[in-house]
Amino acid sequence: MEIARTNYVRLSLVAFVSVSIALAWLVFPYFVQGKSMMRSVGNEARLIKGGNVSLYQTRYLVDHVDLELMATFATDEFFQYVDRATVVSNLRPDRNFIFFVSENIHKGQLSFELPRVTLHMGDRVFAPDVASGPNLAEHHRITLYSFSKRDADGEFIDINNYDNIRLHVANRYLGSEQMLTFVGVWEAPYELPEELAARADITPIAVMALGAGLLSSVITPCLLQLVAIFGSIIGAFATVPGSTGGETAQLSPIIRKKIMLIALAFVAGFTILYTLAGAVIGAVGHGAQLLFAEHSRTVAIVSGLLVILMGVWVGVRGGRNDVCKIANRQAMKFQSARDMAGSIAISMGYALGCTACFGGAIVATLIIYVGAIGSAAIGAGIMLTFSIGVAIPFLLSAWYLSHMNSVLTFLADKSRVISILSMLIIIVFGLILVTDNFHVVSDLIYPFLRLR
Repeated sequence: MEIARTNYVRLSLVAFVSVSIALAWLVFPYFVQGKSMMRSVGNEARLIKGGNVSLYQTRYLVDHVDLELMATFATDEFFQYVDRATVVSNLRPDRNFIFFVSENIHKGQLSFELPRVTLHMGDRVFAPDVASGPNLAEHHRITLYSFSKRDADGEFIDINNYDNIRLHVANRYLGSEQMLTFVGVWEAPYELPEELAARADITPIAVMALGAGLLSSVITPCLLQLVAIFGSIIGAFATVPGSTGGETAQLSPIIRKKIMLIALAFVAGFTILYTLAGAVIGAVGHGAQLLFAEHSRTVAIVSGLLVILMGVWVGVRGGRNDVCKIANRQAMKFQSARDMAGSIAISMGYALGCTACFGGAIVATLIIYVGAIGSAAIGAGIMLTFSIGVAIPFLLSAWYLSHMNSVLTFLADKSRVISILSMLIIIVFGLILVTDNFHVVSDLIYPFLRLR
């Protein structure tokens, strides 16, 4: 039987076109002003709602022509409008009661001492663990105070057990030699009222626009690396182990079908993962920022180890001889199902690890532009749109490959070599997850994309 020969020039051209198609989502950051799109959809409503939430949580302790003294209880809902995940992770509102005290004096100047603040709940009085603000401010100053949510015995302090909480703020104002004390009071219940917590401002069209805007504004090495993983998966699982060019005519229909099945499984993997992540972000809100900030490295290491194990399996798979099973349709269906499961596992594993790379950016972006999402459906819808934007170019690339005879010949002729190369690539990217070396790849790629 005459062995079909691979035309490497044509194969290289096909590979270049295929990669270009898979990277088609890059047109978004170049031609679509993602952040502007997201601001235009959610910013006005976010700012209005953010102002209302802040006003609801703020108490005027003094409102005089010469002195304004205000205190803001920075609850969970308040921090859903903070535009940096690092700020939230440093303050840890899940562990502390956070208050901001604002002083504005229009006659004379402020004391060089920070206000002395205590938090009162019933008969209990708590001193702040942290008091942070500028001492040398003359006319305007904002000071942050943090009180632990656990008492001296380590017991959790539940403010819902108290009818109100009171913040006592004392300092020397307007030339007074004595400390003047003013009190801000927050009555129970401490949750936002329904009209502030509702998300009626986010429509289905807005969700789609936010997803597209997210895709065009969050460009990271993770998405670029996902393309390399995608190519390796196609190469690894679309082959029939043990085949040679002599079986090209027999294997081409099988490989053509497998390319599309593996591609569908791969995009399904990261689409499901990111949609679920969006649902968590939407339901948990600012708590997701804390979750990503605390556990991103652990998640990256675990997912990296999973990807490495799957890479080893790809190598073991490539060493088998499955050509003899071609006549057995049941065996081939089982192999295809197993390969699709492997594709989903690697896709979800790497996508999960990528949350360590751009999880903070996505969470912060969603929180910034959507505000207090308060809805798993909204968060899932935004991330589903984001994922589809990446998935469509991948599927188009796979369809293109499946119709190129040079690719089918190559996959049939070099199955073992392709499996080994795919194994090495997958293991390398698994090691990137484990060692947190995303920046190495980005430093190599970004200068060429001019997207910094």
